[in-house]
Amino acid sequence: VLKEHEQVAQPTMRSMVLMEYKDPSKSLDSFPAAMRVLLADDDFTPKAVDRPSPALGQILIKTWAAAINPIDVKVTAGDLHVGGAGWAQPIPFTPGYDVAGVVEQLGDGVAGFQVGDEVFASNWALDEGQFIGQHDDNVPDSKFPKGPIGGAFAEYCVLPANKVSKKHPKVTFEQAAGVSMVGLTAMQALRFLSIEAGQKVLVLGGAGGVGFMGAQLARLAGAEVYATASARTKDYVAQTGAILIDYTQEKWYEKGITFDGILDAAGEANAFENAKKALRHGGSYASIASFDPGMEPTAHAPRMTNATFYLYKNNVADQDELMRLLAEEKLVVRIEKTFPFTKDGLRGLFEAQASGKSTGKNVLVLKEHEQVAGGWIGRNLCMLQ
Repeated sequence: VLKEHEQVAQPTMRSMVLMEYKDPSKSLDSFPAAMRVLLADDDFTPKAVDRPSPALGQILIKTWAAAINPIDVKVTAGDLHVGGAGWAQPIPFTPGYDVAGVVEQLGDGVAGFQVGDEVFASNWALDEGQFIGQHDDNVPDSKFPKGPIGGAFAEYCVLPANKVSKKHPKVTFEQAAGVSMVGLTAMQALRFLSIEAGQKVLVLGGAGGVGFMGAQLARLAGAEVYATASARTKDYVAQTGAILIDYTQEKWYEKGITFDGILDAAGEANAFENAKKALRHGGSYASIASFDPGMEPTAHAPRMTNATFYLYKNNVADQDELMRLLAEEKLVVRIEKTFPFTKDGLRGLFEAQASGKSTGKNVLVLKEHEQVAGGWIGRNLCMLQ
């Protein structure tokens, strides 16, 4: 070195970094047991790491909000590596699939976006024509690198541009982050069920994120919607305009109602077998929470035209449609609680999701900005009724 010069340091950021996965027991209580172990450790302290740079076809997003989903709890607790699921466990790993923020930097080859755009996305398998999605699509193809997967619980997140949608100014960052995974799952599952106006649709688990979205979207399609709820959640689920069935007081499959389609968003025990008592001949069934129907859609024909376990895909056109419905206040997302990007905040975020008691989305907030605290984001709920 013949001349002293100033070196440019690699930019850093704070990120939740998972360096170890738990080894849940093989008992039926494995999931909560594993989560208890996880919550007892120090995995939740944000760490300083190198800030990623967008590669070809990628966008670097400065994260303003990131929503947690049940899948985040299962992944971090090690639950999806065992029991036949066989999910990979990359180290280090940053959880979080649903992100909303502002474009910070564009990689080469990106068109249609500019620095400063408000955007949102779900960093999941890209829709490339496959039947259902998968979580681990970070294998490069001939055009663009696909990864990384997850990564939303950090100050910056890099995603392929073809997974990213623009956020409408009327929609908050919390709402945009909260709608992605649950909205895409519900929309695509209902499409699989081929729901038409005037048909009867049953949503099992109306209080869950997917169930709440599914009941609204089915009503917007003109269906007559029924949804299961409990005494604790019935007022919340009633906001969708669905006809309520209190599953603690009555059995939905013994009410004498014949449904054209059933969306199982709860994983209720024996739901698939019981559906045969309530689904019309040739009806359709989709579950996002149970493998009981298998993954061959026509395997149960002719009793059921289509029946399957369903996993969503990232589809920008679907994301754009969800954003349109939110902006027009035809679709709503309730934010249950927001959490700061701190050790205690991350721990609280995971505890809230793992409790299974939330009525609405739990969202990590990384940027201070004007927001609606609690309650409904999207005022014109009466449009659904």
